[in-house]
Amino acid sequence: MSANKFQELIDKYLTNAILAEEQEQLFDMIEKKEYRADLEKVVQEALDMSFEVEEDEALRERIFGLLQQRKNRPTVFRMHFLRRWSWSAASVVLILASVLFFRTINKKSNTPAPAIAIVADVEPGRDGAILTLADGTHLLLDSLDNGVVATQNGVQAVLKNGQLAYKAKERSAGEAVYNTMTTPKGRQYHMTLPDGTQVWLNAASSVYFPTVFSDKKRNITITGEVYLEVAPDPRRPFTVTAGETTIEVLGTHFNVMAYENEAVMKTTLAEGSVQLSHGEHKLTLLPGQQAQVTGKITRLVKDVDMDAELAWKNGWFYFKYMDIQTVMKQVERWYDITVQYEGRIPEKRFNGELPRNVKLSELLEMLQFSEVKFVLQGKVLTIKE
Repeated sequence: MSANKFQELIDKYLTNAILAEEQEQLFDMIEKKEYRADLEKVVQEALDMSFEVEEDEALRERIFGLLQQRKNRPTVFRMHFLRRWSWSAASVVLILASVLFFRTINKKSNTPAPAIAIVADVEPGRDGAILTLADGTHLLLDSLDNGVVATQNGVQAVLKNGQLAYKAKERSAGEAVYNTMTTPKGRQYHMTLPDGTQVWLNAASSVYFPTVFSDKKRNITITGEVYLEVAPDPRRPFTVTAGETTIEVLGTHFNVMAYENEAVMKTTLAEGSVQLSHGEHKLTLLPGQQAQVTGKITRLVKDVDMDAELAWKNGWFYFKYMDIQTVMKQVERWYDITVQYEGRIPEKRFNGELPRNVKLSELLEMLQFSEVKFVLQGKVLTIKE
């Protein structure tokens, strides 16, 4: 098939005029080595064009759609996106992805991306957490074998295949006993609370909970970012406390992001209904809605991008018109590093989706297309424009 045909299919795709069979044809051509130069040319032309913000965003969405649909085909593409390539079309897709993921919207430049200076690479985060018992004992769960790891007040904490669950009695023997699950930077964890509620903790997060809930209520306290699938129990409302905010549910799925170094606290509802209280403000959320708390101000956001909000739980970074400081807060937590800026903080915006199971150098290889310079020394990442 000719290069002209390839160009024709690319043009049709980016203008949303492609037929289903033509789109399938395009997918096949992308993977063929003979069209590599043609695709590189198409991408370079896209990079060289001057777009207004709206037009630039539209082009990005079209390319993103192309990659998304390509990822859903039988070939394992999604998880290999940033890995060292072993198939012929790899570098072609890398170039295409650079247009989608890390071309800045607010500043156009044809200057080649700078090199990344790396003294020693950093591995991505992994599953693991620290369980603090009522007596202050700390248990590093990712170093323990399956089985009972603690018995408190007649309740067993049981580890199985890396996940912790509690074998609780109907009633606690004596006063309530509280445990704390903590994920340091570079760790995430999934556990089951005594009532069957499922909890996922992002890096640098914690959940404080009783080993047995009372007959009337279920209360926990969280920091950082936590996703919950609350076990239904109409007799015992479930309450989450995050800072000065309280979230009350009966049975639902929702995400809470309440890091101390983030300007906004977010509660995002995936399923069910929750009521959020902050000071004198009360807000009821429906699925797909988000409550944002900034200081004493609470506001409701509708039609939230759930893929973006829950990306961390599903193993992805999801950057949507995100500034570099917000991006780097995620990077700091996941790779357990310190980020510092030399000179003026770059005014860049990033869009894209990346797997969280890649080394830091691979993430930075993609970020460098924004023309930001990165210098990694040990656990310190310095950013220069």
